Amino acid sequence: MEKIKKAFGFTSLAVLILLLLYVKYAYDRGLELWPVKTKLTNEEVRIERKIKIPEGETKEFIEPAFLVGLSQTSTETPKDVVEELEEGNYGRVWYERVKLNEDGTLSMTVTGKQLEHWLSTREDDLNSRIKKNKEKGMEIKIDKDYTKVTYTLKKGCEKSSLEWLMDAQVILGSLFEAQVFTGVSPEDCRVREVVKRESDGMVLIDAVSPGASYEITDAEWYGEEKE
Repeated sequence: MEKIKKAFGFTSLAVLILLLLYVKYAYDRGLELWPVKTKLTNEEVRIERKIKIPEGETKEFIEPAFLVGLSQTSTETPKDVVEELEEGNYGRVWYERVKLNEDGTLSMTVTGKQLEHWLSTREDDLNSRIKKNKEKGMEIKIDKDYTKVTYTLKKGCEKSSLEWLMDAQVILGSLFEAQVFTGVSPEDCRVREVVKRESDGMVLIDAVSPGASYEITDAEWYGEEKE
């Protein structure tokens, strides 16, 4: 009986060790084998993991030229963007290889773990801004295919047009990257931005990027509330 108890104990320990090894293996593969299910609110974004990259393999993605331009300041060039990417790729957390193409697009080669890092980071960028803007009286809703974002100014919204623009740039870039990393070709990437006031239903901005261009004054932004 004592031998049976010992044998059972060793077996249980072995099973536990195998389970722990499997958990680590699943985590290293970007949670592909054992995805964590979290309960999201209606506003929160969960980017669908449409593309699976087997362990030991890589896949190339191409970012549109518009997205490269969105990442640079008025004094920078696309080459500067590539240099910043290379400087920030410590430990190869973002990509294996990156190349600026002649047409202005950016080719990026990633592993499955790096792809998961891109997607989870973009989810965090989107959801953190959805939450913070809601606290200031602005509601943000993003379509499930990442091609449209609607901003609604609630009564008493504390968000200025300049503050919105800074967040909108990050959200726009994140939505383009969500499309790229879920398999949309660079020439098909589009994002429609709609900004409206809830009080009177006035649509302040309705534009599609790439190619969007808009200006808005404080008077137009706040409407009658600030007059």
